[in-house]
Amino acid sequence: MTNKRSIIIFWALFLVPTLIIAGIAVKLLSHEQDRVNQSAIHALSERAKTISETIHLTVEAVQENLTQSLLEIDPKNLQKILAAWEKTNPLVRNVFIYRKGRDLEYPVRGMESTLEERRFIVRYDSLFTGRMKFDFNADSSKNEAKIKTAKESSSGSGRYDSAPQKQTKSSRQKLVALSRVVQKAPASDQQAFFSDETKYQLTKKAGWIPWFNENRLSILGWVQKHENGPVYGIELELMTLLSRLVVDFPGISEKGAALVMLDGNGDFMHQSGRWVADPKEKPIEVVLISNLLPHWQIAVFIKDKGFGSNRGFLMISILLLGIFITAIISGGILLTRLTLQNMKDARQKTSFVSSVSHELKTPLTSIRMYAELLFSKRIKDSAKIQTYLSVIVNESERLTRLINNVLDFGKLEQGKKAYRLTTFEMDQLLDQIIQAHSLRIESQGIEIITQVDKGDYHIKTDRDAMEQVILNLLDNALKYAGKGKFIKFILEKEEAFIFLKICDDGPGIPKAQRQAVFEKFYRVDNSLTSQQPGSGLGLSIARQILTDLEGDLIFDPMPGNGSCFTIRIKQHESH
Repeated sequence: MTNKRSIIIFWALFLVPTLIIAGIAVKLLSHEQDRVNQSAIHALSERAKTISETIHLTVEAVQENLTQSLLEIDPKNLQKILAAWEKTNPLVRNVFIYRKGRDLEYPVRGMESTLEERRFIVRYDSLFTGRMKFDFNADSSKNEAKIKTAKESSSGSGRYDSAPQKQTKSSRQKLVALSRVVQKAPASDQQAFFSDETKYQLTKKAGWIPWFNENRLSILGWVQKHENGPVYGIELELMTLLSRLVVDFPGISEKGAALVMLDGNGDFMHQSGRWVADPKEKPIEVVLISNLLPHWQIAVFIKDKGFGSNRGFLMISILLLGIFITAIISGGILLTRLTLQNMKDARQKTSFVSSVSHELKTPLTSIRMYAELLFSKRIKDSAKIQTYLSVIVNESERLTRLINNVLDFGKLEQGKKAYRLTTFEMDQLLDQIIQAHSLRIESQGIEIITQVDKGDYHIKTDRDAMEQVILNLLDNALKYAGKGKFIKFILEKEEAFIFLKICDDGPGIPKAQRQAVFEKFYRVDNSLTSQQPGSGLGLSIARQILTDLEGDLIFDPMPGNGSCFTIRIKQHESH
């Protein structure tokens, strides 16, 4: 009970810290996974912000360049130049000229205009009818700053078409270059017209209007150079603008992630990433692109709220943790098994010492008792004297065998038992043993049956060790045969082996315990063995000796009841 309690305490002290460590490790791994995921999401969000800022700067540069180009148009050829822009510049969808207090000068209303122009007029009707001012969303200070910046940029850096480029342009650079429309230098009278700002009240108003019609975004750019002059401008072709922007849309390498450009209605305009996001899914984060493209967004989508590579890291970490915990628990199980085995061995050795002490005491008591009777010379009957001497001899032999078993057990355990090989006839050895112990066998009312096939039983082995094996099996049969009627000795040959079988018709050995009978200290647990003295070493020593001598000891159950132990040993060819 104390040992079991110690093992329970050991496992309690062993498992509780292990489980606590495992729980903490799993929690830390989970937090690390969340941290890695959040870091990846933050990186994607920052990338989305960078994309949105790039798009904003590009659109802003396009608008500023187009504004500057509109301001530089020759007023005498205004309609002609704007019409040429509409036909040749992919950024221009529609153009217009409007005078305050008058109707549209271009395009004209009615059937003279194209279908696209009529739709354009309907789309911006509130502006063209004067119900809304063109500068309703304008900030004058910003307007002037933008015009100034665009003008300085145009004059300082030169135009894309005026100087050859030494390196390949990106799609955004091409887009910005496309927005810089080259104008012919005005004639001298036109230069005078532009320079006389007081006379013509030069104001240079300009602006860009994000316009929603039928839930679709359109962008209208306008300028007014003189206070009483016409308002004219262009409508941007958004598809051209976006097609040039998305070409340089950066790719992402993360598995299970995507960056998507969404329009004002939440529809997918462009997507980047190896994983295709589902429009029905909700993005984990959205970034507004620009006030120049109202309600347009860059959305971050992640599959299953995680990244495949990060999940792989978590799985590998948990696997390594599992291996670590398994190793610890396996070590604990191994230690427990070793402890239980040592406890079992200690109990068996204690039982062995007790049994050996009892077996040593029994023959010594008999020898001493009969020797004292003979020494006292009170026994005059010669038959009794002979019987007493026979008991003394038998008990002495029994004592010798017991001591030899104990000595051999220690040598076999340490692998130090030495063998002296000689050649002899196995059938002769068996006959000598049967004759020497026939009286002891027959005194228990057991018949001796000998069955020896004709042939040569010449072997080369340790004669004393072989005699010890046979006597151990004989003692085992006499001890446990119970009310059996015979002991049978069968000697036969088969190919290169000699087989000696020692059989009895006792109660036999239960099937579940037949392999265990060869273990050291093992005794079959039944009423018969509990009444018989013994150490549980006889069969174990016999098999170990035969194994060392390149033989074997096999158990075969007898039909019905009984046991049969077979010695197998190699035959030695005589020359």
